[in-house]
Amino acid sequence: MQTWIIILLITASLILIALAFYAGKLLFQLKAQNKAVQKAREDRDNNIIESIRTIAQAIESEQCETSEGAMRLAVLFDHLSNSTTANYPQQYPWVHQLNDKIKHLAILEARKALPKKERMKQDLERYKAEAECKDAVKTEATKIAQFSM
Repeated sequence: MQTWIIILLITASLILIALAFYAGKLLFQLKAQNKAVQKAREDRDNNIIESIRTIAQAIESEQCETSEGAMRLAVLFDHLSNSTTANYPQQYPWVHQLNDKIKHLAILEARKALPKKERMKQDLERYKAEAECKDAVKTEATKIAQFSM
């Protein structure tokens, strides 16, 4: 009878060793996966940051319209991984204010599909909003050109 108990204990020990090895292997794989996800997130954020800086410099040097730059910047800030905690609308209020004023306007194909009169009406609305915020947005763009998380 003792032989069966010894065999049972050895079998149980082997099963526990195998399960511990498997758990260790899974933990190692999880750590590697988390590291890869973090690296991908950092790479994505770095690309977004580079785009943010480029657009800010374009606003500063008037290579793009202030309203278009503000729209693009607001979207890019929203796509950063820390956007929920960083509160970019509070850090750059004029960019976000201008975006809020014009984000409902049609763009791209939707704009082309509008009647000429409606396009002109939307252009006038965009020009007014841009005139109100242009200097402040350009001032913020100077700060944003040096942006980092």
